[in-house]
Amino acid sequence: MITFQRIDGTPVYYWRSSRGDTTLRNWQCTQAFYDALVLWIRDLRAYSSAYGSVTYLVSAGFYVNKPGQHGAGTAMDLDYVRWSGGQTISPLDGHHASGTQSIRRRYLAVDAVCRRRFRYVLDGWYDGAHTDHIHSDFGGLPTLCQTGSRSDTVFVQSMCNNFMGSGLAVDGQWGPLTTNAFNQAKSRLGITGDPHTSTTAWRNMLGGIAQRGFANQAI
Repeated sequence: MITFQRIDGTPVYYWRSSRGDTTLRNWQCTQAFYDALVLWIRDLRAYSSAYGSVTYLVSAGFYVNKPGQHGAGTAMDLDYVRWSGGQTISPLDGHHASGTQSIRRRYLAVDAVCRRRFRYVLDGWYDGAHTDHIHSDFGGLPTLCQTGSRSDTVFVQSMCNNFMGSGLAVDGQWGPLTTNAFNQAKSRLGITGDPHTSTTAWRNMLGGIAQRGFANQAI
Protein backbone atom coordinates (compact mmCIF):
# COMPACT_ATOMS: atom_id res chain seq x y z
CA MET A 1 0.00 0.00 0.00
CA ILE A 2 1.05 3.59 -0.58
CA THR A 3 -0.19 6.68 1.28
CA PHE A 4 -1.24 9.87 -0.52
CA GLN A 5 -3.08 13.16 0.05
CA ARG A 6 -3.18 14.29 -3.58
CA ILE A 7 -3.72 12.61 -6.93
CA ASP A 8 -1.21 13.96 -9.43
CA GLY A 9 -1.10 17.20 -7.41
CA THR A 10 -4.87 17.61 -6.86
CA PRO A 11 -5.92 17.57 -3.18
CA VAL A 12 -8.30 14.85 -2.05
CA TYR A 13 -10.37 16.01 0.91
CA TYR A 14 -12.62 14.25 3.33
CA TRP A 15 -15.82 16.26 3.67
CA ARG A 16 -17.51 15.89 7.03
CA SER A 17 -21.25 16.05 7.48
CA SER A 18 -21.06 19.70 8.57
CA ARG A 19 -20.05 20.63 5.01
CA GLY A 20 -17.40 23.16 4.29
CA ASP A 21 -15.09 21.36 6.73
CA THR A 22 -12.57 20.13 4.20
CA THR A 23 -9.34 18.57 5.37
CA LEU A 24 -6.57 16.58 3.78
CA ARG A 25 -6.37 12.95 4.83
CA ASN A 26 -3.80 10.22 4.45
CA TRP A 27 -5.50 7.91 1.96
CA GLN A 28 -4.17 4.47 1.02
CA CYS A 29 -4.29 2.27 -2.07
CA THR A 30 -2.02 0.04 -4.11
CA GLN A 31 0.59 1.57 -6.37
CA ALA A 32 -1.18 0.13 -9.44
CA PHE A 33 -4.47 1.68 -8.40
CA TYR A 34 -2.82 5.05 -7.74
CA ASP A 35 -1.25 4.90 -11.21
CA ALA A 36 -4.74 4.38 -12.64
CA LEU A 37 -6.02 7.31 -10.57
CA VAL A 38 -3.37 9.51 -12.17
CA LEU A 39 -4.55 8.50 -15.65
CA TRP A 40 -8.15 9.08 -14.53
CA ILE A 41 -7.61 12.59 -13.22
CA ARG A 42 -5.62 13.54 -16.31
CA ASP A 43 -8.58 12.37 -18.41
CA LEU A 44 -10.91 14.40 -16.17
CA ARG A 45 -8.78 17.52 -16.58
CA ALA A 46 -8.59 17.10 -20.34
CA TYR A 47 -12.30 16.54 -20.95
CA SER A 48 -13.38 19.31 -18.56
CA SER A 49 -10.66 21.83 -19.49
CA ALA A 50 -13.26 24.52 -20.30
CA TYR A 51 -14.03 24.60 -16.55
CA GLY A 52 -10.44 25.47 -15.64
CA SER A 53 -8.34 23.27 -13.38
CA VAL A 54 -9.70 20.62 -11.03
CA THR A 55 -9.34 22.48 -7.72
CA TYR A 56 -10.02 19.54 -5.42
CA LEU A 57 -11.79 16.21 -4.99
CA VAL A 58 -13.76 14.91 -2.03
CA SER A 59 -13.83 11.21 -1.20
CA ALA A 60 -15.47 8.97 1.38
CA GLY A 61 -12.67 6.43 1.09
CA PHE A 62 -10.13 4.37 -0.82
CA TYR A 63 -8.63 1.53 1.25
CA VAL A 64 -11.12 0.32 3.86
CA ASN A 65 -10.51 -2.68 6.13
CA LYS A 66 -13.27 -4.89 4.76
CA PRO A 67 -13.67 -7.60 2.10
CA GLY A 68 -13.70 -6.70 -1.59
CA GLN A 69 -12.01 -4.06 -3.69
CA HIS A 70 -11.83 -1.48 -0.90
CA GLY A 71 -10.07 -4.03 1.30
CA ALA A 72 -7.63 -4.75 -1.53
CA GLY A 73 -6.78 -1.05 -1.84
CA THR A 74 -8.16 -0.92 -5.37
CA ALA A 75 -11.30 1.23 -5.07
CA MET A 76 -12.34 4.87 -4.81
CA ASP A 77 -15.57 6.46 -3.61
CA LEU A 78 -15.98 9.89 -5.24
CA ASP A 79 -18.25 12.38 -3.48
CA TYR A 80 -17.55 15.75 -5.07
CA VAL A 81 -15.45 17.56 -7.70
CA ARG A 82 -14.80 21.31 -7.85
CA TRP A 83 -13.23 23.24 -10.73
CA SER A 84 -11.47 26.62 -10.66
CA GLY A 85 -14.22 28.04 -12.89
CA GLY A 86 -16.71 27.48 -10.07
CA GLN A 87 -18.44 24.41 -11.52
CA THR A 88 -19.04 21.44 -9.25
CA ILE A 89 -20.49 17.99 -9.41
CA SER A 90 -21.75 16.39 -6.23
CA PRO A 91 -22.75 12.73 -6.13
CA LEU A 92 -23.02 13.42 -2.37
CA ASP A 93 -26.06 15.57 -3.15
CA GLY A 94 -27.62 13.10 -5.57
CA HIS A 95 -26.77 15.06 -8.70
CA HIS A 96 -27.65 12.06 -10.86
CA ALA A 97 -31.28 12.89 -10.00
CA SER A 98 -30.98 16.68 -10.28
CA GLY A 99 -33.90 18.54 -11.79
CA THR A 100 -31.41 20.39 -14.02
CA GLN A 101 -30.41 18.59 -17.21
CA SER A 102 -26.97 20.23 -17.43
CA ILE A 103 -26.10 18.92 -13.95
CA ARG A 104 -27.24 15.40 -14.82
CA ARG A 105 -25.15 15.53 -17.99
CA ARG A 106 -22.13 16.74 -16.02
CA TYR A 107 -22.61 13.86 -13.58
CA LEU A 108 -22.71 11.44 -16.52
CA ALA A 109 -19.54 13.03 -17.91
CA VAL A 110 -17.68 12.33 -14.66
CA ASP A 111 -19.23 8.85 -14.59
CA ALA A 112 -17.98 8.23 -18.13
CA VAL A 113 -14.44 9.36 -17.29
CA CYS A 114 -14.40 6.91 -14.38
CA ARG A 115 -15.45 4.10 -16.72
CA ARG A 116 -12.53 4.83 -19.05
CA ARG A 117 -10.06 3.66 -16.38
CA PHE A 118 -12.02 1.42 -14.02
CA ARG A 119 -14.11 -1.66 -14.70
CA TYR A 120 -16.82 -1.48 -12.06
CA VAL A 121 -18.34 1.95 -11.63
CA LEU A 122 -21.39 2.01 -9.39
CA ASP A 123 -23.39 5.23 -9.63
CA GLY A 124 -26.63 6.74 -8.41
CA TRP A 125 -28.70 4.65 -10.82
CA TYR A 126 -27.07 1.38 -9.74
CA ASP A 127 -28.73 1.06 -6.34
CA GLY A 128 -29.72 3.01 -3.25
CA ALA A 129 -26.34 2.52 -1.58
CA HIS A 130 -24.61 4.58 -4.30
CA THR A 131 -26.91 7.59 -4.57
CA ASP A 132 -24.37 9.70 -2.63
CA HIS A 133 -21.10 8.65 -4.30
CA ILE A 134 -19.60 7.10 -7.42
CA HIS A 135 -17.66 3.93 -6.64
CA SER A 136 -14.85 2.91 -9.04
CA ASP A 137 -12.69 -0.20 -8.76
CA PHE A 138 -10.35 -2.58 -10.55
CA GLY A 139 -12.56 -5.68 -10.44
CA GLY A 140 -12.99 -7.47 -13.74
CA LEU A 141 -10.66 -5.42 -15.94
CA PRO A 142 -10.42 -4.68 -18.86
CA THR A 143 -13.01 -1.99 -19.45
CA LEU A 144 -15.74 -3.09 -21.86
CA CYS A 145 -19.45 -2.36 -22.16
CA GLN A 146 -21.06 -5.58 -20.97
CA THR A 147 -24.76 -6.09 -21.67
CA GLY A 148 -25.01 -8.47 -18.72
CA SER A 149 -23.68 -5.88 -16.28
CA ARG A 150 -26.23 -3.85 -14.30
CA SER A 151 -23.57 -1.18 -13.76
CA ASP A 152 -23.00 -0.72 -17.50
CA THR A 153 -26.66 -1.05 -18.43
CA VAL A 154 -28.07 1.60 -16.08
CA PHE A 155 -25.30 3.97 -17.17
CA VAL A 156 -26.11 3.44 -20.85
CA GLN A 157 -29.86 3.79 -20.27
CA SER A 158 -29.40 7.00 -18.27
CA MET A 159 -26.95 8.38 -20.82
CA CYS A 160 -29.32 7.74 -23.72
CA ASN A 161 -32.20 9.35 -21.83
CA ASN A 162 -30.26 12.45 -20.81
CA PHE A 163 -28.44 13.07 -24.09
CA MET A 164 -30.96 11.81 -26.65
CA GLY A 165 -34.32 11.73 -24.88
CA SER A 166 -34.63 7.99 -25.49
CA GLY A 167 -37.26 7.40 -22.81
CA LEU A 168 -35.74 4.11 -21.64
CA ALA A 169 -36.63 2.46 -18.37
CA VAL A 170 -33.50 2.60 -16.20
CA ASP A 171 -33.95 -0.93 -14.95
CA GLY A 172 -30.56 -2.56 -15.59
CA GLN A 173 -32.07 -4.96 -18.15
CA TRP A 174 -30.38 -4.77 -21.57
CA GLY A 175 -33.13 -5.38 -24.11
CA PRO A 176 -33.86 -4.39 -27.73
CA LEU A 177 -34.77 -0.79 -26.88
CA THR A 178 -31.48 -0.28 -25.03
CA THR A 179 -29.60 -1.88 -27.93
CA ASN A 180 -31.24 0.46 -30.44
CA ALA A 181 -30.55 3.58 -28.35
CA PHE A 182 -26.96 2.50 -27.67
CA ASN A 183 -26.29 1.92 -31.37
CA GLN A 184 -27.81 5.30 -32.20
CA ALA A 185 -25.52 7.02 -29.69
CA LYS A 186 -22.52 5.08 -30.99
CA SER A 187 -23.32 6.13 -34.57
CA ARG A 188 -23.87 9.79 -33.68
CA LEU A 189 -20.57 9.87 -31.78
CA GLY A 190 -18.79 8.41 -34.80
CA ILE A 191 -17.42 5.40 -32.93
CA THR A 192 -15.83 2.62 -34.96
CA GLY A 193 -15.34 -0.84 -33.54
CA ASP A 194 -17.49 -2.67 -31.02
CA PRO A 195 -17.56 -1.23 -27.46
CA HIS A 196 -18.74 -4.63 -26.23
CA THR A 197 -15.51 -6.34 -27.33
CA SER A 198 -12.99 -3.52 -27.83
CA THR A 199 -11.61 -1.49 -24.91
CA THR A 200 -10.46 1.18 -27.38
CA ALA A 201 -13.93 1.55 -28.89
CA TRP A 202 -15.58 1.73 -25.45
CA ARG A 203 -13.08 4.29 -24.16
CA ASN A 204 -13.58 6.38 -27.29
CA MET A 205 -17.33 6.29 -26.79
CA LEU A 206 -16.97 7.24 -23.13
CA GLY A 207 -14.73 10.11 -24.16
CA GLY A 208 -17.37 11.38 -26.57
CA ILE A 209 -20.00 11.18 -23.83
CA ALA A 210 -17.72 13.08 -21.44
CA GLN A 211 -17.07 15.83 -23.99
CA ARG A 212 -20.77 16.39 -24.53
CA GLY A 213 -21.60 16.13 -20.87
CA PHE A 214 -19.16 18.81 -19.81
CA ALA A 215 -20.34 21.01 -22.71
CA ASN A 216 -24.03 20.30 -21.98
CA GLN A 217 -24.60 19.20 -25.56
CA ALA A 218 -27.04 16.60 -26.85
CA ILE A 219 -25.80 13.57 -28.75
